[in-house]
Amino acid sequence: MAQLNASSLYSLDTEYSADSVEFCPFENYSQFLACGTYQLADSEIKHSEYDQEDNENNVSSQPKRRLGRLLFYQIMNNESFVVMKETQRIETSAILDMKWSHQCIYDQMILALADSSGKISLYGLNQDKSQLDLIILYAVNDHSKLCLSLDWSDRLGLSNNRSIVLSQSDGNIVVFSVDGQFGILEKNRWLAHDFEAWIAAFNYHNTNIIYSGGDDCCLKGWDLRMDLSSSLFTNKRLVVIINYDEHILLWDTRTMRQPISDCHVNGGVWRLKWHPKKNNLLLSACMHNGFHVININCTTDDSYSMHNITSFMEHKSLAYGVDWSYSQNLAASCSFYDHMIHLW
Repeated sequence: MAQLNASSLYSLDTEYSADSVEFCPFENYSQFLACGTYQLADSEIKHSEYDQEDNENNVSSQPKRRLGRLLFYQIMNNESFVVMKETQRIETSAILDMKWSHQCIYDQMILALADSSGKISLYGLNQDKSQLDLIILYAVNDHSKLCLSLDWSDRLGLSNNRSIVLSQSDGNIVVFSVDGQFGILEKNRWLAHDFEAWIAAFNYHNTNIIYSGGDDCCLKGWDLRMDLSSSLFTNKRLVVIINYDEHILLWDTRTMRQPISDCHVNGGVWRLKWHPKKNNLLLSACMHNGFHVININCTTDDSYSMHNITSFMEHKSLAYGVDWSYSQNLAASCSFYDHMIHLW
């Protein structure tokens, strides 16, 4: 199959560095797109006229502030053009990750954010105003520990027990339950990695199982029904989501000794997103080598192969955030240092 190069249908400048994009996963609301941003800024220094010189000399030693914005867009898409209209911007701490719950909570569509101040926040989609309303802001830890990624357990709707898993900059993984009244209760917290835990995700077919990866170059599996002082397995080659050796590896979760397929994408893999309806398509954000659609083929002898079938290379900076539209034939992507969003 020949590889295609996609073209941008619409683009805009997010002002702050963009690192996360998420389409609303509900069929009649897939025209809504959220974007999370991250910006370092100098600390505010208060001083009098007498100590101004001393403070100016110490500016470089002050810690940077991590600022963020949650940007919310509505996409108008017809046969002749695509337009993205900003409907809301919310000032926040720097946003590291965000995910929609795939099941309504108390009849609301909910977006969860993980930020640099050690908090998670839940926003509900206000359908009348086409905006997001803050429901709860929950402090997981102090400002010295960043919330780096999160995931919901309810993607397939197989259980009434809804949870969020969160990974942190101190290597900890935290699991929370979220009830129908938006009460958040911490259920588990454990040291999973020796350095930053950049990613954590549920096994959606068995949400007792969690996978995590970190800067200790380990992919680990965890069973919430067991003692969390040791993992189910540890692979010293980090391959899910954060993979700096430029390979996407496909695993059979029944045996994690070695991957069943390998695809070299020529860029460190920052994000992977399965297609919401076609289980053979995978969308990848590959840092220094753009965005790619990977096709996964299963042969008659149950072996698997992965091939890049479409690339989008119009970003001029690190390829970070990417997502599929759930009912439109669109993908959204964002890049960091040039702070751009593209629809393609």
